[in-house]
Amino acid sequence: MPQNNWVAVIWRADREPIPMVISREPRSSPDRSDSFRRAHFLDPIGMDRLQNHLNISADTPDRVIELMTRCTEAAVDLLSGVHHAGVTATLDTTPFTVAPTDPLVEAFDRAQYSFDEGPCLTASRSGNSVRMSVDDLEERWPVLGMTARAAQLTDFMAVPLFAERSPVGSLNLYSQDSIDHSTRDRDLVNVLADYLGQALEVASQDQRRDQAAATLRHAVQARVDIERAVGVLMYRHDCDAATAFRELEALSDLKSDNILEVARKILGATEDDPV
Repeated sequence: MPQNNWVAVIWRADREPIPMVISREPRSSPDRSDSFRRAHFLDPIGMDRLQNHLNISADTPDRVIELMTRCTEAAVDLLSGVHHAGVTATLDTTPFTVAPTDPLVEAFDRAQYSFDEGPCLTASRSGNSVRMSVDDLEERWPVLGMTARAAQLTDFMAVPLFAERSPVGSLNLYSQDSIDHSTRDRDLVNVLADYLGQALEVASQDQRRDQAAATLRHAVQARVDIERAVGVLMYRHDCDAATAFRELEALSDLKSDNILEVARKILGATEDDPV
């Protein structure tokens, strides 16, 4: 094991801890990691496609969220047994969810934040990866376990994300069956965690962590409003999301207004006249 790496332990109630090596050296590009190289050796075409998909410049809060959204979507698409994914950001004292793949993720994450306990918060605070079955969850956090059962969630994995060598969140993976833990999937998880950690590091590098958190929260809400406006335009014009978004951009250019303000005007008009 390289001397400058450290070992994060995956906590299991019913098994021996599983070590995962996570670099704590100054961040290099995610596509230069050992995990990426191993995954690329097994699937060069797939990893090239993933690299191209995630190779976007995270130079604005909205682009940070776009990169994070691509990562969580890739987790569901590529990791065996993963049905839902999201990111917990802990840049300040109040955790929040970014890039959930569906409403179920947000609902379960809110339960964890409300109870101030759960896999994502444990990973985010300790810097250690956590993997648990619903039985493990119920044994350690009974109320949260009941919440998971009600949502038909049966397996959980939370992987810490690092910015400037400190944990600032977690990649949260949820299954309604069982998450695979093959070497291939473990490497893919590490690759996605590297990209997500890089995104959070970019989000906070030019300002204090609490300011970065506020900026990112605002961007999350802005993205929600834009997506809602796209949905309104899809319904009005019977078109797909890409066409509706292009129309939103065109309206923004026509009115010399930013796209968020146009989106919120569309939503306001819809609330005034829902029919």
